Amino acid sequence: MTGSSSGFGLRTCVALCARGFKVYASMRDLERAGPLRAALKASGFGSSRVTFVALDVTDPAQREAVVERILATDGAVDVLVNNAGQMFTGFAEEQTQAELRAQFETNFFGVVALTLALVPAMRERRHGRVINVSSIAGRNAIPAHSAYCASKFALEGWSESLRYELIAYNVFVSLVEPGMFPTQIFGRNQVQPASAAGSSQGARSIHARVRTALEQDTRFMQTIMSFADPDQVARVIGKIALAPRPRLRYPVGVDAWLGSLTLGTVTQAWWEARITQLFQR
Repeated sequence: MTGSSSGFGLRTCVALCARGFKVYASMRDLERAGPLRAALKASGFGSSRVTFVALDVTDPAQREAVVERILATDGAVDVLVNNAGQMFTGFAEEQTQAELRAQFETNFFGVVALTLALVPAMRERRHGRVINVSSIAGRNAIPAHSAYCASKFALEGWSESLRYELIAYNVFVSLVEPGMFPTQIFGRNQVQPASAAGSSQGARSIHARVRTALEQDTRFMQTIMSFADPDQVARVIGKIALAPRPRLRYPVGVDAWLGSLTLGTVTQAWWEARITQLFQR
């Protein structure tokens, strides 16, 4: 389990313990393990079922060390949950190539590398589950989040293709697609562009108008998140972990569910018109 120190990751570790799993809870900084330890204690599990490991998914040496440790101890993993992620916000013209690549290193390439390191043992045992935490933004793109949406679109496509490659070995790849939930993806794990110098004066003017429109929608977003329970995502992941034949996609949250419906019932022209309204306010 990656990204276990807070949010979906923390709650999923507890949910998997409740289902009898031994959990390797990884996080970039083990000094942030306190909330998870407290949650486990409050749930009556303590830390007996959890092994805490330091892992920055973008660090090849750390990935290799963690994989070697797990395979040497247990031979394979039954379930891999790729949850670690960041959200780089800002308009495409504002972001540097370095920022775009950093977004992909965490949200895509880190997932790919860790998954491919663990999949061979799953395939050999003819059993395994790979659960990638994506986002409804990986299917419905929105302005001012181009890097984040692109990384999640890439994750969606890669995960679907990998599912078809592994399904004959009883290894199932699934995507969990949360909508807006009150987690650190909207806090500590959100990264603003360092500079808007790359955009033209005209573009900056448009961007300012859109930011104003998005800020006006903040109350609506906060209302959605006030009804959103991150434990719902953890329960879905727990369900997938034990399902005999899990589905490819699991939208979670009212906004994600509605967003997934629009993909099949609403034309691209309608969605584009709806987004364009933000630029015309």
